Amino acid sequence: MKARGNAGALIGTFVFLCLVFSVPSRASNPEPAAAPMVPSTAEAPAGTLAHALQTALAHHPKISMANLKTQAAEAGRRAAQAGYYPRISLSHKILRSNNPVFVFGSLLEQARFGEENFDPAFLNAPNPLTNARTEAVASLSLFDQLYTATRVAEGQGAQNKARFMEDWVRQEIFLGVIRSFYGVRVARERVGVAEDAVKETKAQVRRIQDLFENGQVVRSDLLAAQVQHLEFSQQLVEAQGHYATAQAAFQTALGRPSPPYPEPTQKIPSLLVPLHSLSHYTEEALASRPDVAMVREDLRVARLRLREARARYLPRVDAFSSYGVSGPDWESGSSDYTLGLAFRWDLYEGQRRPGIDQALALVAAAEAQVREAEDQVRLQVVEAFESLRAARERLNLSLQAVAQAREALRIVRDRYAEGLTTITEVLRAETAYRRAQWMELGARYDHVVRYAELLFRTGRLHDAAPFEG
Repeated sequence: MKARGNAGALIGTFVFLCLVFSVPSRASNPEPAAAPMVPSTAEAPAGTLAHALQTALAHHPKISMANLKTQAAEAGRRAAQAGYYPRISLSHKILRSNNPVFVFGSLLEQARFGEENFDPAFLNAPNPLTNARTEAVASLSLFDQLYTATRVAEGQGAQNKARFMEDWVRQEIFLGVIRSFYGVRVARERVGVAEDAVKETKAQVRRIQDLFENGQVVRSDLLAAQVQHLEFSQQLVEAQGHYATAQAAFQTALGRPSPPYPEPTQKIPSLLVPLHSLSHYTEEALASRPDVAMVREDLRVARLRLREARARYLPRVDAFSSYGVSGPDWESGSSDYTLGLAFRWDLYEGQRRPGIDQALALVAAAEAQVREAEDQVRLQVVEAFESLRAARERLNLSLQAVAQAREALRIVRDRYAEGLTTITEVLRAETAYRRAQWMELGARYDHVVRYAELLFRTGRLHDAAPFEG
C-alpha cells in the first residue's frame, strides 16, 4: 500500500505502538513477597519504653539507611521489570546521494517512481536525490529464555532481603534502646542506694562521735565508721559517673534526638517473665528471624537462576513493528509499516553446560548457607534461653538476699545498741545490705535485658508490650 503521509500520521502511529506494546507479560512476573510486619503503636507517654522506641524509629540513622536501601532495592526491581515492556524508538534520517541503487530505492520508498525512471540513462547516472525518513520502531521479547523473569526475581529477592534487613535493624535498635533505657534506670537507682548509704553512714559517724566523746565507745569504732562512710562516698562518686555514662549511651541508642530525650520514668519490671519450652522458642526463631529469611531468599533466587540456565536450551522469540514516512522533506512523503516475528534457536552454545553446572553449585552453596544459618539460630536461642533462665534464678535469689540482709542489719543494730556486739559487726551488716541492694538492681536489669535478648533471638522484639505491667 502506498499513501501520502505526514508528521501527524507518524506521531499518531508512534503513540499507537506505545499503547499496543505497553502491557507487559505477567506470566513470569512473580508477586512481591510479603514484607515483615512491625506492629505500629499509638503515641506513647513520654518517658516510657514505648515512647523511647518510637523516638528511636524516628531519629536513629540506621533506620534511615535501611529505609533508603529498601527504596533502592524496590527501584532495582522496577528496573528489571522493564524487560517485560517493549523498546520503542523514534528516528529521523536525511540522506542525499546519486548512488543508482539509493536513488532507485528511495523513489520507490517515496512512491514517486514513474515510467521515466526505467530509462537506462537515468538508471545508470541518476541525479542526486534527497530522502528524509522518519521511523517509529517497537520490539517486544515474547520469550527471552527466562532472562527477564530471572532478573525480576533477583530484583524482588533484593527487595525482600532489604525489607527483612529493615526489620532486623529495627529489632537491633530496639534491643539497644531497651538495654540503655533500663541501664539509665538501674544507674539512677544505684545512685539512690549510694546516696542513702552515704546519708546513713554520715549520721552514724555523728552518733558514734558523740558516744566516743562521752567515753562510751573506743576510738577504733569511730575510725571504722568513718572508713565505711568514705567507702560509701567513693561508691556514690562511681555510681554518679556510671549514671552519666548510661545517659549518654541512652541518647546514642535513640539516635541522639534534639533536644535530648527526657529521663526515663518507667521502672524496671520486677516480675519474673513466663518461660516456654526451648523447642517453642527454637521453632519461633526459625519461622520469624529476618536474617534466616534473607538466606532463604538467596536460595530461592539461586534456584531461579538454575531454571534460567536450563532455559538456554529453548528458543528465543521476539516481535517487532515499524512505521515510517519517507519523502523529499518532513511535510510530505509515503508511509509504510512492517510487522514481524523473529524465532531463533541456538542449536549449540558452549556456555550452556558450564552455566548449568555453576548454577547447580550455587544452589548447593545456598542450601548449605541456609542450614548453617538455622544451626546458628538454634545455638543462639539456646544461649539466650539459658541466660534468661539463669537471670530468673539470680533475680529470685537476690530478692531473698535483700530481705535477709535487711533483717540481719536490723538485728545487729539492735544488739549494738544494747552493747551486745561490736561496731565491726554493724558495719559488716551494713555493707552486706548495701551490696545485696546493689546486686538486686543488677539482677533485675539482667533479667529484663536477657528477656529482650531472647525475644530478639527469636525475631519477635517488635514493641514494648512484653515489658509493660
